[in-house]
Amino acid sequence: MIISQTPLRISLAGGGTDFPKFFREVGGAVVSLAIDKFVYVIVKERFDDQIYLNYSRKEIVDSVDAIQHELIREAMRVTGVSRGVEITTLADIPSGGTGLGSSSAITVGLLNALYAYQGVQVTAEQLACEACRIEIDILKKPIGVQDQYIAAYGGLRFFEFATCGEIRSEKISLSNEKKRRLSEALMLFYTNATRSADTILKEQNAKTAMNMDSLAVLRQMAYIKRRLGAVRSVAKSPVPAAAVFFCCIVRSKNRRRCVKISD
Repeated sequence: MIISQTPLRISLAGGGTDFPKFFREVGGAVVSLAIDKFVYVIVKERFDDQIYLNYSRKEIVDSVDAIQHELIREAMRVTGVSRGVEITTLADIPSGGTGLGSSSAITVGLLNALYAYQGVQVTAEQLACEACRIEIDILKKPIGVQDQYIAAYGGLRFFEFATCGEIRSEKISLSNEKKRRLSEALMLFYTNATRSADTILKEQNAKTAMNMDSLAVLRQMAYIKRRLGAVRSVAKSPVPAAAVFFCCIVRSKNRRRCVKISD
């Protein structure tokens, strides 16, 4: 049995500049933080050749082509696992859209677990690249690339997206004291409300040409935070900065959880 654990993320700066439509023109950059909330993928060998899938639904099929869950189907095609497995996905958050990059985390987790199931070790770069190919190139999802990369690499990272398509990852190192202070300034709120990211991101992607100047400012913010000035200011803030961020997305209500950096 193989169990993979893949972190969810908070985007601290530069979100939107990771869309190929933008960074292929002028380059992009983000600062992203993997948190201690995870998605899990379990892959177990079966005694027969059927494929059993357990997520919010249950599927029992005879071939990969018959799988309805598109991320599992494409991950199995990419990794070459074709039969005789049971795959289960679990998460620390609701299965609907929460704005934490869960779709990409599941894709990275599936690839990681399915490769490990075959005894194959792959790099974080390969996992991120193949997750991007599945979600963007194959499934045509209107998303950027930061979610796949932070899910694969983890930690607190700066990603730079070149016009040629090259993606550079740089770990932002923090002392234990700074990690503690940053974690104390992060709170996650859940209100029993979720939304579909595809609709929102499709509209955002379509407006990229109109928002080039604003996106350039967001990109510059990522370079500033890379120098840790903004990270330090978050840690010193009397009001948890990430609490405000999540209130904007899910309308803060009752349930609250502190989050920590996931390395």
